[in-house]
Amino acid sequence: MTMFSNGFVTLQMPKDFEAIPTKDEFNDMYLVNTKIPMSIKFSTTPTLVGLPEIREDIEKNFKDNDRIDLILSDFIVINDIIYYMIVSSFSDGEKEIRRNEFLYVKDNNLYIFEYTYPYADRELDDFYLNVIRSLKIIVPKYIVENGEYRLNKKD
Repeated sequence: MTMFSNGFVTLQMPKDFEAIPTKDEFNDMYLVNTKIPMSIKFSTTPTLVGLPEIREDIEKNFKDNDRIDLILSDFIVINDIIYYMIVSSFSDGEKEIRRNEFLYVKDNNLYIFEYTYPYADRELDDFYLNVIRSLKIIVPKYIVENGEYRLNKKD
């Protein structure tokens, strides 16, 4: 089993996935598997709001975008932790794509798991839940104070 670690979190990386470098400040891990095909994105962003407010904003954005179909928007429990889950689909004109997102807030940090794969694929509940269950937060990535954020530098 391969583990991902950036000093802030550790995660189990699924077999047969390749890490793709990213320069996005908030994107911690981006993996692809061309055999499935599937991508996994794990991000951390600073936030001052909780999951209910995040859910409200996301659902409003979906209503304003007629290109994306919202399939499910609900709170679920994973490892005794409340996550907000969004399942959506969109078409690129040739094939339908499904995206499952799981959001979690702790210490003013929003942790986002995003799985994107062809809609026709079988359900992958155990697959993506195993990655989520492997999340270990070492320290918050961002410190949020006075309406601003900064990287939590370990001295």
